Amino acid sequence: MPDHAFELSFTAACEQAIVQQWLALQAADIPSQADHRSMTNAPHLTLVAAAPIDPQVIGPAVSLIGPLLPTEVRLRGLILLGSGPRITIAHLVEPTAELAEATSRLRALVPGLRHPVWMPHLTLARRVPRRLLPAALEVVHASPAPEVLVADRLRWWDPDASVVEDVAVG
Repeated sequence: MPDHAFELSFTAACEQAIVQQWLALQAADIPSQADHRSMTNAPHLTLVAAAPIDPQVIGPAVSLIGPLLPTEVRLRGLILLGSGPRITIAHLVEPTAELAEATSRLRALVPGLRHPVWMPHLTLARRVPRRLLPAALEVVHASPAPEVLVADRLRWWDPDASVVEDVAVG
């Protein structure tokens, strides 16, 4: 069963900066988020992912996160996730203290979290063969993202109902 999720989306300018990194990786024949054509595929910061999340949590999510929007998050370098032959490349994201606290409170309302500890990150590429890591890092560094991104929307993703909607806008 696919995960349900609450995610932060970014302003158009911030989103475009990340998409440019996706496209640069794709142009270099390196796996990239640009390769995914899903209706949910856009730069985002996942706050909560679980299968499932009760839709009754939408109200509390809006109450907790909505008043913080828009909010700035800082990119603090790249991280590599995974231990097998293919890895994920992502930006490590540093949220504000207020966003981290609100996210912790939101996550406490959701049983069955995919990841019990929140590691805020923004994915650039998944399933990158380890042999392509040096080239991938060169591409990402040649197409730098801004140090600060502005998140202006809280998005709800319900794969069972094929719903992707902004439930709070700042």
